Amino acid sequence: MDFQIGFNEVEIDALENKSVEAVWTYYNIQGNHHYIVPDGRTDLIFTFDVQVGGQLSNIIPIISPPFTKAHLIKIGAYQGFIGLRLRAGCAGVFLNTPLSKISGCLQYGKYAGEHLPWIGNLCRDKNNISQLITNINQHVCATPSQIKSSMIADILSLIHEAQGITQISNIAQQIKVSERTVNRKFTNAVGLSPKQFSSIVRLRRAIDCLTNPDYAISSIAIDCGFSDQAHMTREIKSYMGQTPSLLQKVLDTEILL
Repeated sequence: MDFQIGFNEVEIDALENKSVEAVWTYYNIQGNHHYIVPDGRTDLIFTFDVQVGGQLSNIIPIISPPFTKAHLIKIGAYQGFIGLRLRAGCAGVFLNTPLSKISGCLQYGKYAGEHLPWIGNLCRDKNNISQLITNINQHVCATPSQIKSSMIADILSLIHEAQGITQISNIAQQIKVSERTVNRKFTNAVGLSPKQFSSIVRLRRAIDCLTNPDYAISSIAIDCGFSDQAHMTREIKSYMGQTPSLLQKVLDTEILL
């Protein structure tokens, strides 16, 4: 297959595994920097250098668990990535470590292999992009799908329906369990607390609104459930390290949603 420049989603059999939300690639022939915005999900990633002729070298596995802070990554010229984005609450089928134990900490190289042995095995052979995707596909297809518990699915659904603007006590009341049970079961499955996940849903909605230059920042704040513009500014700066107005200037070039 041709390795296309930029971010692209790929259609392969691995998507039939219900734990997998998307398979993506990223490639650029020029070095650059990108902010990765938290999305509450876990990605299994392979990064590598693309040689003349299409051979891959320096293949390194990465497990990117849920984060509560955006992280800036430096991407070298002719560096590529293949990633599996796992559905929230479904990473446990792949990992032999509870997700809550590694959330917020990028697992790189041999450390990724400690949590998922086959992810390191695929890095030992010289490959081209098609061979690597085929090998990843075989392992994912051989992994049973994780059936998300109905409670976790209900909590996720309620958070998304409310666009991240809801009290955990309200969720607990709707699904008829204690607030403590909601927090414990959700955090174990997703790697973030319900409150953290809700904040990320609201953050991503606000950032998406910021891509519209005609959408006033003060209006975005109210529409996205913040008490006022100052509240949104504090929260976005906490996650992204930048104010909404500064973030708006780099959305097209430096932000990967």
